[in-house]
Amino acid sequence: MLVQDAEVRSREIELRQQAHYWRAQHARATEREAAFKEKAQRLEQVVRRQQAQISELTHKLEEALARIAWLEGQVFGRKSEQCPTPDPYAHDSIPALDDNADASDEPESCKEPRRKRGKQPGAKGYGRKRREDLPAEEVLHDLLEDQRRCPRCGKPFDAFPGTEDSEQIEWEVVLYRRIHKRSRYVPTCDCRAVPGLVTAPGPPKLIPKGMFATSFWVRLLMEKFLFQRPLYRVRKVLALEGLCVSQGTLTGGLQRIGELLQPLYTRILERSRTAKHWKMDETRWLVFEEVAGKDGYRWWLWVVITNDTVVFLLEPTRSAQVPRDHLGENPEGIINADRYSVYKALGNKIQVAFCWSHVRRDFVRIHDGYRRLRHWGESWVTRINALFKLNDERLEVLSAPQAFQEKDRALRDAVEAMAKQRDRELEDPDLRKPARKALESLHNHWEGCILFVDQPEIPMDNNESERRLRDPAVGRKNYYGSGSVWSGALTAICFTIFQTLLKNGIHPKKWFLAYFDACAQNGGRVPENLDEFLPWNLSQQQKDAWRCPEPFT
Repeated sequence: MLVQDAEVRSREIELRQQAHYWRAQHARATEREAAFKEKAQRLEQVVRRQQAQISELTHKLEEALARIAWLEGQVFGRKSEQCPTPDPYAHDSIPALDDNADASDEPESCKEPRRKRGKQPGAKGYGRKRREDLPAEEVLHDLLEDQRRCPRCGKPFDAFPGTEDSEQIEWEVVLYRRIHKRSRYVPTCDCRAVPGLVTAPGPPKLIPKGMFATSFWVRLLMEKFLFQRPLYRVRKVLALEGLCVSQGTLTGGLQRIGELLQPLYTRILERSRTAKHWKMDETRWLVFEEVAGKDGYRWWLWVVITNDTVVFLLEPTRSAQVPRDHLGENPEGIINADRYSVYKALGNKIQVAFCWSHVRRDFVRIHDGYRRLRHWGESWVTRINALFKLNDERLEVLSAPQAFQEKDRALRDAVEAMAKQRDRELEDPDLRKPARKALESLHNHWEGCILFVDQPEIPMDNNESERRLRDPAVGRKNYYGSGSVWSGALTAICFTIFQTLLKNGIHPKKWFLAYFDACAQNGGRVPENLDEFLPWNLSQQQKDAWRCPEPFT
């Protein structure tokens, strides 16, 4: 019995030891489990943060690649935005929106070879154009005396009626001194009514006591402000022709000429303000003079276009105050512009017709920069191209009411279909960020984008403003900007006058010669009949005499 109790006691002790052991093991396991759970939670948080970082970095990489693609296009790509004319009714042929599409999956229409510019091989030509509008100078070419006889028998040739004519076009630049010799007379009478010598009057001068004629200043203005040559390069050209002239002489003359052009600039500004439809844009311009209250040299060159004026405004700011000051108090009308915010802050009476070319560029950048959105971007570019084509077809039949009504209905249907497609895609929660941003911008500016639908005279784009800024952009690249405030003001004045003349189809050289001659006749001052030189006041005879050749109209 004692032995049995000892065995039971021993077994109980063993079981108690095992219980304590497993309890300790369980406690350690529980601690390890808690530690593992805590570690797993930390790792899950790390994974979530890393996934968020990966997603953010992926978006940044896509944006960077899109930016690189855009920059490469700016440097190496085609500058023209023209593309093959789309079929406005071919919406069913728009490629499907596949986020997983590969760059090599472009539709066959994009892979077709483009037609080369100009006359195609094998096409019939038009023959050489005769330049009969140029002045002609005849030069007679005759045979030498010994060539007018038969080389065998020596008998002379008889002259044949007429000549064999051919022509060459010469290009000569001639600088010459025009010496004005004024006759002098001495009285022969004794009444002394005319004391001393009597001398014929001299020629009128644009700048009193100046040595350069009006033709010189006209050519200089054209070289600088129409062809965008810097003055130092013009001086090199003059030196090659034998005339060395200092920079100060030219700038001093230009400063004096600016005073003669300022009243014309003011009249063009007043004319621009009276319009009801303007096209506006702006670009940077450097003025290398320190001005109180302004940091740096960056100014802004604004362009304002109406039916018969092109106004350039050089301002130190890019704020809404510039168009407000130009348009005056309580302006009313329509402005064609891009989506820059200042145009939206000009009052309730100003409607802004946003440029469809800028809208189209949003989708072109997505097409070029985001591989997975390439087909999506192309589909929207195709829709916008269709709108341009439908509107062009509508404008072609503007004078035919029945045909216009049909084209107008087709355009309105396409606009409505585009709005529905935009809203449908915006409702998709999986729409990628760049695509959503472009569609939201289109949605926010939709009211201004479709102003052209109800008002056909309003263009869909603001391309004319950008074209008018091309010359200043070339000038900025060639001579960086203006060296002083007065030089910048003269630049804006000359850009305004040249572009206004060209918009009205007037030859700048002929007009400036006539205007400067009138100033010279008035003693180097602004002529009293100033308004007669404004393009909209010219007589039909003047317009015919000063008509500008086609490449400049």
